[in-house]
Amino acid sequence: MKKTDALGIIHNCALAYKQNLVHKNLMFVTTQDASTACFEAAFLPRNFLHLTGARTKLGSIEFYNMALRGRLDERGFDFMADGTTEMKLNVLPQLMNIHVSARMAGDYDNSKSLLVTDKLAGTVTAVMGFTKTSDNGAFVPNTALNTDLRLISKKPIQRIAAIFQKMKQDEKYSTLTYIAKGLTIDDGALAYVLRNKVDMQSLTATFTIPRN
Repeated sequence: MKKTDALGIIHNCALAYKQNLVHKNLMFVTTQDASTACFEAAFLPRNFLHLTGARTKLGSIEFYNMALRGRLDERGFDFMADGTTEMKLNVLPQLMNIHVSARMAGDYDNSKSLLVTDKLAGTVTAVMGFTKTSDNGAFVPNTALNTDLRLISKKPIQRIAAIFQKMKQDEKYSTLTYIAKGLTIDDGALAYVLRNKVDMQSLTATFTIPRN
């Protein structure tokens, strides 16, 4: 990958990160056999640098702001020597839409010696890793992976049943960005998990919500 190509990806993804994810929380609702669970992730400006895999002397927030404003140039970053920057950038555009595209989730199986992360969400082609923080117990994104989630996750793999989104400062989720085919928001198990986390009266969707 040429540096000019990498720069274009970083700039475009910074814009997509702002539009879709930054200062927002996602809640991934998962199902596995008869059980339903969820995990929440917060997306902040400082997390963007980790997702790109770029090596830079800039601070993480400065890097994001310069990329967002189109002021980052080829002198502002380098590729990691192990090739991970290119691998991350190849899937980063997909992952900027994780609020609508993720279909699977799981717990990282520690199969890669240099990778430190906890939760995974994504598809068979692109995966975002999340690590736990002390800030309200939420996860934050800390890596982008060019791989099949099923290859690096503990078994069994969890199906993503629904994805909800809210602004970071809001108490409850009020936007539904994805729901699996055949499910409804008032499905028994789904409704039980969501009862204290979603403002059902104010709920909107970025698509037509299927109902019985």
